[in-house]
Amino acid sequence: MEYEKCLVELDEILKYLDDEEKKNIPYEIIESIHEKKDKNYNWTYDESKNLSEQNINRRTIAMLSYLNMEYLLNDEQKKLMEELHKFNEKKIEKEGLEKYDADSIFQNNEKYDKKDEVALVEVEEKKWHEKIVSFIKKILRIYDK
Repeated sequence: MEYEKCLVELDEILKYLDDEEKKNIPYEIIESIHEKKDKNYNWTYDESKNLSEQNINRRTIAMLSYLNMEYLLNDEQKKLMEELHKFNEKKIEKEGLEKYDADSIFQNNEKYDKKDEVALVEVEEKKWHEKIVSFIKKILRIYDK
C-alpha cells in the first residue's frame, strides 16, 4: 500500500517537470506509475515550497533519485552524482565507526566521571566470624557428598 502512495507523490512531482525533461523518461514508466498508483490517496505538490520542504515519503525520494540518475542527468552530471553518493556513504560509514568504536566508547567519556560511579547492587561485607562459618559450611558440603 505504501508503494502505491509513493507512486501518487511521484506522479504529482513529475507533473512539474519541463516537457523536455519529461520526454527523457520512457513512456512505459510514466504509464506504469499512472496505472499502479493508489487512486484513493491524494497528495498535492506545494509550489511555494522547495522539494526538500515537501512532506515526501523516503521511498518516493528514492524513486525520484533513480529517475533522475537514469533518465534526466547527462553523463557528466551522473558522474558527479555518483561521486557525491560515494562521499556520503563513506561519511556515514565513518560516523558509524566513530560512534560505535569500542575504544572510543570506553575512553574519554566525560559524561561519566569515576566519582559519579554507582554500584547497581549493594554488597554487604560479612563480619570475620560469619566468613569463618561460611567457609566451614562449604568444606562440610564438599565432604558430605
